[in-house]
Amino acid sequence: MNYEQAHEAFIEQHLASRTGERRGRLERGHRHAERLFLQNVWWPLRGDFNDLHPEYEVLDWQRQTYFADFAFLPGPIKLLFEIKGYAAHVRDMDRLKYCNELNREIFSVRNGLPSNFICLR
Repeated sequence: MNYEQAHEAFIEQHLASRTGERRGRLERGHRHAERLFLQNVWWPLRGDFNDLHPEYEVLDWQRQTYFADFAFLPGPIKLLFEIKGYAAHVRDMDRLKYCNELNREIFSVRNGLPSNFICLR
């Protein structure tokens, strides 16, 4: 199976198992930067999407929901990936979005959730 086929099956599998906002986030959130990450980083390294979860829901210390771009959950390991696209994380950012972004990063670090931030343009 090539990347395009595997990616389509990966997204369809996750869409089929979700409802409500979890499904909506995947439909709206899986964009250009996330696809570049999967195609140029994840797929060449792993060759599959096993144990990878797109738009993974996390509750912060204020019980606010946010969605990490990806979570890699191969058993006891929990690794969150945040893809920093230029538009959403720089060009279109206002004060509230900036505060929410800092909150996400601090929460991840504070709670021992390894989080890798990757900037793709």
